[in-house]
Amino acid sequence: MNCLPTSSNLYLSTDFVHNYGFFLPLKIQHNAQSFSSIPYLRLRHKCYSVASNSSTSLRRTTNYQPSSWNDSQIQSLNTTSFTGDVHEKRREKLKEDVKRLIKEKSFADQLKLFDSLQKLGLAYHFEEEIKYLLNLMKYSEEKVRMEFNGDVYAMALYFRLSRQHGFEISKDLLVKSYKYESGCFKPSVFDNIKGMLSLYEASFLAMDGEEEIDDAKEFALKHLNDFMRSNSSTNPLLAQHIAMALELPLHHRIPKFQSQMFIEHSRHIKEINVDSIVLELGQLEFNMTQSIYKRELKEISKWWAEVSNVFDSKLNFARDWPVESYFLAVGMAVEPQFSTYRKELAKALCFINVIDDIYDIYGLLDELQLFTNAVDRWEFASIKSLPEYMKICLEGLFNMVNSLASKIKEEKGLDVLPNLKRAWLDLCKAYMVEARWCHTGYCPTFEEYLDNAWISVSTPLLSVISHCLSENLTKLSLESFDFYPTIVRQSSIIFRLYNDLGTSKGELQRGDVSKSIQCYMKENHVSELVAQECIRNIINKNWKELNREWIKGSIYDETFKTVAINIPRAGHLMYLQSNDGNIGELNVEEMKENIISLLIEPITFKQGVVNCIGNLFVQEN
Repeated sequence: MNCLPTSSNLYLSTDFVHNYGFFLPLKIQHNAQSFSSIPYLRLRHKCYSVASNSSTSLRRTTNYQPSSWNDSQIQSLNTTSFTGDVHEKRREKLKEDVKRLIKEKSFADQLKLFDSLQKLGLAYHFEEEIKYLLNLMKYSEEKVRMEFNGDVYAMALYFRLSRQHGFEISKDLLVKSYKYESGCFKPSVFDNIKGMLSLYEASFLAMDGEEEIDDAKEFALKHLNDFMRSNSSTNPLLAQHIAMALELPLHHRIPKFQSQMFIEHSRHIKEINVDSIVLELGQLEFNMTQSIYKRELKEISKWWAEVSNVFDSKLNFARDWPVESYFLAVGMAVEPQFSTYRKELAKALCFINVIDDIYDIYGLLDELQLFTNAVDRWEFASIKSLPEYMKICLEGLFNMVNSLASKIKEEKGLDVLPNLKRAWLDLCKAYMVEARWCHTGYCPTFEEYLDNAWISVSTPLLSVISHCLSENLTKLSLESFDFYPTIVRQSSIIFRLYNDLGTSKGELQRGDVSKSIQCYMKENHVSELVAQECIRNIINKNWKELNREWIKGSIYDETFKTVAINIPRAGHLMYLQSNDGNIGELNVEEMKENIISLLIEPITFKQGVVNCIGNLFVQEN
């Protein structure tokens, strides 16, 4: 949330800045469910509230980097490649071949095959086979222990895949594969680089209270770093592969992104041995899914162009990022069958960007309270008295949300509008809290900040949308929905803290309210580096708790859980590639490359497979 006053329109005495560095806080009590009645806060020297000043000169604009895309570019995308019967039949034939391979392999080789399928984004095709085998292995653990005796690679892989698919596997099974009962690491582990990497990846599936797995992570990390240093010249490709794993583990990656990397590495690194049938299926699946993404992207871009036309330049201070919004939605709901999820999440994200910038940049405090009240009433009549820029925004929002609710009611006979209204109101109330903090110069405690910020980062809203879209939605599950489940809070906290680590420097430069890092620094009197390290520890703790909810949270719909765990993965991709110290949320050039890689540019077939990519764009008439 950006504070309206800047050095050019709000005077601060040099004594105040010298003595205090930034605004002093007065502690307030609030929680995430009661946002609307926080009073103006008086500072020690003066009250710097600008709420009573309605001068348009106080409105701010920001130099967000514009989107790299426009609608005419998106509409020119070629969506006909990798569609039709030829590709469908080839994919079905390859899937049958893979199923045959699964039946022919031993437990250890089946796990390796399943790992490859997962890294290639193919696992959803074989979910039945994967879960059957993992369940069989769970109830044959003595046989598994005997077959994997001394094989830390296989045991760590079994542990990781089982927990990723929701099976409760004891940590002891993993620990005993690399440690004696005395607590000493087994000698066979030290020179087993493949096993060490498998152990490292498995450690990120730890739950809270499993400190022994943390020890294994540190042990593996040290030896993998040693290997990279000693093999950077003799085996540079493998060293690079390990470096990428250490930069970001598989469990924290967006699945579709790791498939591209895995295909490329499997072509050049001999230690990554993937069956040619599986590799061809992975390449074909990527390109066929990309064609689906392109069609959806064209639909979203056209829809937003029509919405923006109604805006008539009255919201030109806000981010105009339909392509980037769809890209983030893909990260949350990757697999082809989740088309409706991607499109509805992308539409919501387009409006979230605009509304965030209304509260963050342009709106005056009295206007923002009126805006929040109008969202609470959710009536078109209630917006007539609002400023024009707010009025057209809310008209667009109400139309979009009401349309989705009507569609779901028509299809399922369920009224989801109350839940959607509640989630949008909670978001706007959280924005309002930040606006008051910003306009009054209040620096919250770390706990106060996070109690509000996990709502304002929009994950709870996105989770409600995904819940309303669930195929298994019932009247009971709709009416009993908990605002908000533990899995959502943990996902949201990680997403928020990734955001803060990646963007807080730029946001503070444009006058934003203090973020988690600054709140922690002030409250605990520590340096920025110490605060960042503490934030990372909090992220790791919440990942462990999120893992527990993922594995044990059987009350949640499977797709709901998938969106929840994918949100922080998407957050890491977006916010930790932001411009260092530059004004703007994201590194737009880096984002453009990622969009091209995932949504635009097919993978080139190699090793004798027909190259039928065609043109990326069709010729305009």
